[in-house]
Formats: sequence, C-alpha cells, structure tokens
Amino acid sequence: MSERDGCGDGLSSDGAPDCIPPRAPRGRRSGVILPGQETDSILLETVKAAPRRSSIIKDPSAQKVGGGRKKTVSFSSMPSEKKVSSAADCLAFMQGGCELKKIRPNSRVYCRFYTLDTDLSCLHWEPSKKDADRARLDVFSIREVRTGKSTETFLHNGPLSDHLAEEAAFSIIHGDDYQSLDLVALSADVANIWVTGLRYLLAHPSIIGGAGGGVGGVGGGPGDGGGVTVEGSLGNKMRMEWLAAEFSQVDEDGYGIVSEDVAVTTVCKLCPGIKEAKVRLRFKEIQSCKEKLTSHVTREEFQEAFCELCTRPDVYFLLVQLSQDRECLDPQDLRLFLETEQGLSLATTEGCWELLKRYEPSAQGRERGLMGLDGFARYLQSSECQLLDPEHLGVCQDMNLPLSHYYISTSYRSYLLDDQVHGKADLGGLIRALQTGCRCLELGVTDGPE
Repeated sequence: MSERDGCGDGLSSDGAPDCIPPRAPRGRRSGVILPGQETDSILLETVKAAPRRSSIIKDPSAQKVGGGRKKTVSFSSMPSEKKVSSAADCLAFMQGGCELKKIRPNSRVYCRFYTLDTDLSCLHWEPSKKDADRARLDVFSIREVRTGKSTETFLHNGPLSDHLAEEAAFSIIHGDDYQSLDLVALSADVANIWVTGLRYLLAHPSIIGGAGGGVGGVGGGPGDGGGVTVEGSLGNKMRMEWLAAEFSQVDEDGYGIVSEDVAVTTVCKLCPGIKEAKVRLRFKEIQSCKEKLTSHVTREEFQEAFCELCTRPDVYFLLVQLSQDRECLDPQDLRLFLETEQGLSLATTEGCWELLKRYEPSAQGRERGLMGLDGFARYLQSSECQLLDPEHLGVCQDMNLPLSHYYISTSYRSYLLDDQVHGKADLGGLIRALQTGCRCLELGVTDGPE
C-alpha cells in the first residue's frame, strides 16, 4: 500500500478530515501545474508537509509566562451609549477607564490606561514599570485640577508641547510638594470628563472611600446602579423636580406611568428640534434592558431618557466650570459669563435676572434666581446669542454692485499654525479670526489623519 493509499478515505474516527487536502503547485499566474512534475509525487510531498489543524494553535509554552505587561486598547474617546449629563456619569466613565497620555519633563510621552477605584479613593494606571502600589494616586492628596497647558512640564517642553491640543490637556496637582501629573486626553470631551469628575470629588470629599462598587444615582435621579451614592447638585435637583412636574401634568390618572406616545410627545415639547423617532427608540431600548412587556413609561424612565437625549456635553461642562460644580448659575455667574466670554461689557445684574426668568424652565429656578442646565442651553441657542450683531441686520449700503466692489474681512486657512499645506490645525486660529472682526471663514473638514 502506498502512503497516499494510507490516508484511506481522508476521515478520522470522529469524522473530521485527518489531513488537509493538498493543492497542486501553480505557475506564477497561470494557474496550471508546472511541466515536468508528476501529479502523484507532488501530492505525496504536499501531504507530508501539510500540518494538521491542531498544529495551527500556538504552543502555550512558547508564550510569555508572567511578568509581561498588560496591554490595553482604547477604541473610542467618548461613551457611545450614554451622554454625560451629571457628575455621576463622569465618575462612572472614569471607573471604566480610558487611555491618557502622560507627559514627562524630559519630552517623553507615555500612553497609560487610567481608572478610578470603585470606592473613588485613588487613580490607577497601567502598564507601568512601577509596583502596583506606586502606580496609583490617592484622591485625598490632590490639591488642584488645572485645565490646559499651564504647568512647568507643558510650558518648558518645547516643540512637544506645541503639538499637544490645549483643550485636551489637564494637570493634577498633588502631594505636599505640589507635584504635577500632566495628562493629555484623546479629545476635549474626555478631558472635561476627568476634570469635572475630579473637581467634584474635591468638592465632596464625604463620598470618597465609600463601601460598595459603582456609582449610584444623583440626587434621586435616574442611576445605573447601587454602591457609592453621589450627592446631587443643586442644579440637578432643580432639573429632576422640573421633569417630575412636567411628567405629572400628563399623568392624568396619577399612577406614575404614561403611554409611550405621551412620553415621546412631552420630550419633544420640552426639547424642540429633537427627532421623535430618536426619542421613541431610546424608550424602547430602556424597556428592552428592563425586559418589560409593556410600552408604558414610568417617571424615572422619562427622566432618564430626557437627560440622555437632551443634554449637550459641551454645554454641561461649560456650566460646571462657570458655576463651580453647582450646575446652576446665579445672576452674578451669568453676568461674569456675558462679560468675559460673550464680550458684553454693558451687561448688568438686572439684565441677567431678566434673562434668567425668560429662559429658565423650572419654577424653582425662577423663584430662587438660578439658571439650570436646560435654561442655559435655551439661552445659548436663542437669537440673543447669535454671532451677528443685531444692530448690523439693517442694510445701509448699496448692495446691487458686483461682488468685487466690496471689501469682505476674510480669513483663509486660519486653522493652520505652521505652513499652508501640512501645518498643524488648531481651533484657536478660527477663534482669534472671529474675535478680530473676520466675517468669512474657510473650514477644512477631514475624516481622519489619512
């Protein structure tokens, strides 16, 4: 019997192929067997050299045993399933962890995966050559959290610092010697999450080191789990009470539930511009997660869906910075914002009161003279915050001449910092152009580094 016949029918006792069927050698692109070679001899040599399927699996003994660094991969910079609308969302994101770049004074950059402990007591990062006890930072040792490139490490790192995004950089000042842990996130949103979460911990030290794991709900609002209870801010409490009042108006029976159609209509009324299909889909996702067989919506589900769908993270982070973690603005805070950020030097406290009463949706906020997140968002999206000065709406010149007869303050590629072809882009260039009176901008939009 030849070795070829020894393969029998090509099946082992369990019915699986005992050997991989060979392929005849082919010409470079012809697809035919090379001349001068017998088919039987080619087949025999191929069967001998062909490995069994089990040999494709790597030998465990050849792999590294212990001591190897733990590799981490980050696929996104922002949570895709839930928007950030409260301090609890920031802390939950930090507990999940993400990749941050650690900047050292010697112009070196280390990519590390940073996480916050379940009891909110310390930060950990990996991989690191340090021991596990040293690759950590106690939250109680943090003195200050700074935004931007404001520390000595950033200022004296030369060309490296110039290529780091200002809006994505932040520093953690810690210890008795006020050392700095200088970090750069993948995006400005991620940096804002860490800054907001850490500043919240500094302002509420009583929640640090609590028992249990995970972050609970905020101020009685919708939460994802038990564990450490995060104190609700004043602005968040105002928001939840306002949503509860709006829900009770459409809850005719007073049972704490409404139909899905009513809930969708109410959300669209409170947040103009949102698509009805998007709201309906979110309610179905919430009901699917809870394995509900009914299409009715509870008050807690209504609040959860509204906060996730109708919260713009950029507006939330701006509000937190202006209000010093209260998540609501008083007339003085609003006036400071109008003077420093909006350039309205003639803003008055009385005028801020009028704005507050006009745009704040919650009755409690209007009574106490406070503007919450939804009122602040409504004001920023109103006609009063348009870039064009209302006084310039009236046309005072003859506009019937050819375009070449007019001078237009134009900015060409202001987002480039170096040369006009391969230079580094920065948002600050566009901001400066608008502040100097430019009225025509060129925007360059790309889908990635390539």
